Amino acid sequence: MNRILSICAILITCLLFSCKKDNYKAPDASLSGNIIDVVTGALVPQQTLNGAKIQLFQTSYSNAQPVNSSVHPDGSYSNSFIFNGDYKIVAVGPFVYADTIQTTINGATTQDIKVHPYLDVTCEVVSKSSTSITLKVNIKRNAQDGPPINRVGAVVGTTSTVDYFSFYSNGTDNGKAFENIGEDLPEEEVLAKDYIFTLSDLKPSTNFYVRGCARTSNAGGFYNYAPMFEVMTDK
Repeated sequence: MNRILSICAILITCLLFSCKKDNYKAPDASLSGNIIDVVTGALVPQQTLNGAKIQLFQTSYSNAQPVNSSVHPDGSYSNSFIFNGDYKIVAVGPFVYADTIQTTINGATTQDIKVHPYLDVTCEVVSKSSTSITLKVNIKRNAQDGPPINRVGAVVGTTSTVDYFSFYSNGTDNGKAFENIGEDLPEEEVLAKDYIFTLSDLKPSTNFYVRGCARTSNAGGFYNYAPMFEVMTDK
């Protein structure tokens, strides 16, 4: 009998503890916005994996740990798992971000973040066939006194998350092509050049997502990207 009473007591204790644990308040707010080029007003494209991130620090805590949000390829971001409160917002990525934003998050909150991208990248189609796409990539310096440029390239993929780490492959790295830039090359020469890349061994009659990209020797190894667009290979 005593054993049965002990088991019942344990079960009741566990039930009460579970109810108490489940009664914690759930996150009730969200934050969304865009990473904006402070000069042009355009969104700053990013890569999803190992790309830019938004860090939120709740200022009511003395040792607050960051709440991280990844950035979408078009340069927008969103996080719907946040508590209401006062926050410090820090952006980390391929740009110069000098001003920390202090904001109050209350329900659905929006906050754009203005930055100086290291580089402005453009990309256009030169030609295409049933199994290849040839692209021209150009770059220009955006942020003043940024790290030196060390790589320019182009990537193609069958999903809208295409970037340096996610690209089309038929067993090789045929979905991306890059040119390394020597440190002794004058930057004006780097910026003046048209970079031509041919992505071969692609699948015919297939819609591909295409991006040009370039990297400076920044500490995070971040790439700057051209806006993404779609190209269909010929039959």
